[in-house]
Amino acid sequence: MSRYSGARALSLALAFQFLSASSWATAADAPLTPSQEQGRKLFHATCIYCHGEKVWGTFTLERRMGKDHALLEKRDDLVGTYVKTVIRAGLGSMPPYRRTELSDTDVEAIAAYLTRLNPAN
Repeated sequence: MSRYSGARALSLALAFQFLSASSWATAADAPLTPSQEQGRKLFHATCIYCHGEKVWGTFTLERRMGKDHALLEKRDDLVGTYVKTVIRAGLGSMPPYRRTELSDTDVEAIAAYLTRLNPAN
């Protein structure tokens, strides 16, 4: 065994770790489009109070749909039409949002942000 085998093994392990972290990016790691970024800002300004981590809307969704469906920002099954309909019409305990509260462009942006992880979009 050479005296460099430990250092070489460490170098290989670090190189593999770097390649693993940088080469296999997921949709969650992808940069946001301008519309998705605007939607993220609107979501955090308007929706996060009920749909953030450890808040009322998230607990309600968890109770109704299970833990995997509770946190909207992490879901990969949301569909834009559904998101926009729920924002406009409300659902369950969520009130509807009028166009004076969120414009159609705002709703489109929020839907683009929340559906970014859905591979079908």
